[in-house]
Amino acid sequence: MDIKPTLVAAWFGAVITTLLFSIFFLIYLSADQIIAPQNQNFKLYSALPPDNNRLAQDIIFLDGRSLLVKNFFEGYKSPLAGLNSHFIEVADKYGLDWKLLPAIAMQESNGGKKVIKNSYNPFGYGIYGNLVIRFSSWEEAVEKVGKALKQDYLNQGLNTPDKIMAKYTPPSLKKGGDWARGVKSFMLELQ
Repeated sequence: MDIKPTLVAAWFGAVITTLLFSIFFLIYLSADQIIAPQNQNFKLYSALPPDNNRLAQDIIFLDGRSLLVKNFFEGYKSPLAGLNSHFIEVADKYGLDWKLLPAIAMQESNGGKKVIKNSYNPFGYGIYGNLVIRFSSWEEAVEKVGKALKQDYLNQGLNTPDKIMAKYTPPSLKKGGDWARGVKSFMLELQ
C-alpha cells in the first residue's frame, strides 16, 4: 500500500487545524464575556420565561374551617350560619378548638334556634333557672363565651367536652354525660 506523503501532510494539517479551531472555539464560548446592551441586537436566553414573583403575590389564603362552620350551620338552618368567620376568629384569639363553640351552640340551642327571647345566648351560658345572661348580639355572645371558655375552663385544665361539662352543666353528669357526648358528636361532624 503506497501512501503519498502529500496526502498524509494534508490530512495531518486538516486534523491540526480542526483541533486548534475547536480549542479556540471552546475557550471563546466558556469565557465570561459581558456584552454591553447597546451592542446587542438580540436577546440572550429569550426562550426562558420572565422572572417575576407575580404568582406568589396573587395567592389568596382561604381558611377551610370557616367554610366548614358555615356549611354545618346552614345544614341545620341555623341563624348562626353567617357568623362562621367570627367563630373561627374567636377560637383562634382564645386558643380554643375551632369546633368547640359551634358544637356547644348546637347542643345547647339547636344552633341558636331555641334561645330565651332577646338573649342572643345560643350557648346556654349562665342560664340557671330564672338567671339568664343576655347578650346584645350573636357576635357578642360568641366573643364573651369564647373568652369565658378560655379563662374559666381551658386555663383551669378543663380542655375536653367531658371536663368542661362538669363545670358548664353539672346536671349532665347525673344523666350519664349526655351533654359531652352531644358536643363531641357535633365536633366530629365538623371535621
